[in-house]
Order: sequence, then structure tokens, then C-alpha cells
Amino acid sequence: MRGISKSLIQSIASVDYSEFADNTESKVNALVSLAVEDMSYSIPFVSVQNCILQPANETFNGAITAESEFIYLLAFNSPQIEINCMQYNDWWKKFKERVVFAWNNSKRKKRRKTKKQQAADQTVPQYEFDTEKYNLDALKEDLQKAFAKNLSQTSIVYNLDRYLRIIGRDDFGPKTQIFIYPCLMDDFGNYKIFINRKKGFYKLNFAKRAEIVNQKMQDVGENFVSMLKILNTLFRTSSRSGLGPNQIFLESLLCGVPDEFYIGTDIYQVFLKIVNYLNLTDVGNFKSVLNPELTISQDRATKLNQIAFTRFLNSLNDINDKND
Repeated sequence: MRGISKSLIQSIASVDYSEFADNTESKVNALVSLAVEDMSYSIPFVSVQNCILQPANETFNGAITAESEFIYLLAFNSPQIEINCMQYNDWWKKFKERVVFAWNNSKRKKRRKTKKQQAADQTVPQYEFDTEKYNLDALKEDLQKAFAKNLSQTSIVYNLDRYLRIIGRDDFGPKTQIFIYPCLMDDFGNYKIFINRKKGFYKLNFAKRAEIVNQKMQDVGENFVSMLKILNTLFRTSSRSGLGPNQIFLESLLCGVPDEFYIGTDIYQVFLKIVNYLNLTDVGNFKSVLNPELTISQDRATKLNQIAFTRFLNSLNDINDKND
């Protein structure tokens, strides 16, 4: 990757966005609290006491950069919504019912009837579909309305596939993007994201992630977060879409790097040592911070990111300590 100099790496590592991050996170927490409180008056499944706002990307590890997005899981403890999601997921049965109903009532099936037959038909009750149960899609729609109510008119809340995307120059600042994934949680600390095409829930548990990442930070110091910031920034710059790397994947990589490679006061030299080590190592065998019993090549949360990040690392091969 051309154009990367020692001074650039040092400046990325030294810039502190913690005040901006804390301010943004405080605003997001206030927004969610207001929205959930409003919803609790009319929706029995929702209350401030039964939900958690969980940071998911750089907001989790503190490696905020100028281009960071603020991604959260908004989890509700509601067994009833979980049951409703599974009932709602029986889409094929409902589709067939609708097709049969439409066919039986199509014009092609109608014949000229006698007055006696017409009178008899009027006594037959119309086919009715059950009202759909309150599920995560309905929850997401209600959250969208509640967020919009508590934001200024210049902010926009997009309702997308599995998440809400909030853009508000006046509320959060220019180019700041908030992503909130409504999901469910259980009593074991699992976050459960519903995947329609899989007809079930995808579980995430951040307890082990927090334990491993925090331990690595204690072991190697601030150079760990500095490396996260540097690789996040460079990856976004190299990506055509401007997306950052999967944070769980990146944390797993850097936690797998031996502690001795983090030693040093010159972050540029530390950066070179770690990039060279990663390029010469089969990173697919590194353990996932979500589940140390799995490698990042096995863990569903990380295995799809290895090729893209390996290509990115290869693009850094032309960096050497003569760059300045």
C-alpha cells in the first residue's frame, strides 16, 4: 500500500477520539432509553429493565477512529417474542395458504350461480388469516418510530434488513452513523439475532471476548489499542466500500500475536514487527476471542473475513522502515 509513512502511522496511533466517542455513546444511550420508555407504555414485551445496549465494534474495544461507525446490539429478554418469531417464520405454510385462498376466489373459478347458490354463499364465513404475532420485525418498526420521535427533524432512521441505521448531523455530528441491531437475549448472556433465511437464531456471547481482550490490553499495554486503530484506519482506506474490518476477527488476530512483538515505544516499529509476523504466519489457526475452542477459520463470526484481511496484509508488504 503506497503512501503510508512513519509519520502517518504515528499520527493515527496518537490521535485521541475518546471524548467524541464518549459523547456519542452517551447520546445513543439517552436515545435508546427514551425510545424504550415510550414503547413500554403500549407494548407489554418492552421495558427499560429487560433490555441491554451492547457495544459491538470499536465501541467495544475503545479503538475509535475518525471514520468509526457506532454499532450496537439492542437486546430484549422476552421469551414470548422468541416464540412469536418462530411462529412467524412458518412463511411457506402461510404462502401456500394465501395461494390456495387466492386461487379459490379467483375470477376464473367463478361460475354463474343460481339465486339459491348465491344466498347460500352469503352464509359461509370468509376465510381469515390469523393476525401476525408481535416479533422482532414489529419491534424494529416500533423502535424506528420511537427513535424518530426523539430525534430532530434533520435526522433519518432507516429500517433495513436486520438493523436500524441512524444518520443525524444535528444530533450526532456530520458523517457519524449509528447502527442498532434489535435482538433477544437469554439468562446465560447470549445475544440471539434472528436470521430469516436460516429459520432460527444466531447466538453471540461477548463474555469470553471481553475477558480475552481486556487481558491482552493488560499484558501489552496501550500498543494493543494503537494497533487496532492503525489497522482499522488502513483497512477502511484500502477498501472500496470504506467498510472497516470485522472487529472480532481483528481482535482475534492481534490477541494471537505474541506479547513480545508489542514491546517498544516507537509504534511504527511495533507496527512493522506485527505486520511482518502476521504475513509470515498461518493466521487461520489463531483462536477466536468469542470462543477459544474454535480457530478464526472455524468460528462463524470470523471465518468469512480471512481472505479479505489476508489480501490487505499482503498490500502492506512494501512498507519498510525507510518510509517517512
